[in-house]
Amino acid sequence: MTDEAFRTYDVIVIGAGPVGENVADRARAAGLTTVIVERELLGGECSFWACEPSRACCGPWWPAPTRRVPGLGDAVRGPLDVDAVLAHRDRMAAHCKDEDQVDWLDPVSVDLIRGHGRLTGPRVSVRTPDGDTARLTARHAGCLRNSGPNTGPRWS
Repeated sequence: MTDEAFRTYDVIVIGAGPVGENVADRARAAGLTTVIVERELLGGECSFWACEPSRACCGPWWPAPTRRVPGLGDAVRGPLDVDAVLAHRDRMAAHCKDEDQVDWLDPVSVDLIRGHGRLTGPRVSVRTPDGDTARLTARHAGCLRNSGPNTGPRWS
């Protein structure tokens, strides 16, 4: 991508957290051309920093399910194996790799641009990891940022 790259979509979603993923999926299902701009991991806070990792560590406190979780089974009868529990957490969060989450974009025809997106007047400017800039225009929809460990949904 070069500094001269301009693209037009019906919908531009900034941030591929749970809300952003759903907005992109529903927009595409409605027949709208859609792109996701994501600077971190597709899936955002739920998949990588909050929901899934915390459930992997804290969720199964009932005796039957607890026995099946690596590192927690023995805790029912003895000391907690913290290293095994944290390793299980890392596996559940895919070691912070989002390839599985990215795979759903192709069949639903949603484009992905990696980088930091921001509104610049009527366009979205995306600074890519390699330092290039892409300029996007949305025909119909505004943008939503919803990604990362310390961000909540914010309309831009």
